[in-house]
Amino acid sequence: MKFLITTTPRRLQVPPVALLEAAKAWINAKLADKTLDCCYGFITGGGVSICNAESADAVLGLLMSYPAYYGSDWKIDALCDIGLAMDQVIAMVRRAGG
Repeated sequence: MKFLITTTPRRLQVPPVALLEAAKAWINAKLADKTLDCCYGFITGGGVSICNAESADAVLGLLMSYPAYYGSDWKIDALCDIGLAMDQVIAMVRRAGG
């Protein structure tokens, strides 16, 4: 399954450089092993990524291993294949007489 993950930093204080370096290394490792398809930062802080995981529970475990997990707020959305989704919508509309 694919998940859209959006994160926003809490900005309570400036994080230590060591934490930022650990977070960067974690992201690079997850990109290298294909756990993350992509990861982009927002100009204002935080960012977005596409994650590959077997379940929402697996995403939770993954995020909790992120070094800066506690300093961020998270939004996670499950993604679906657009072609399959559109086929289902078309079938539903046809059943409804459209």
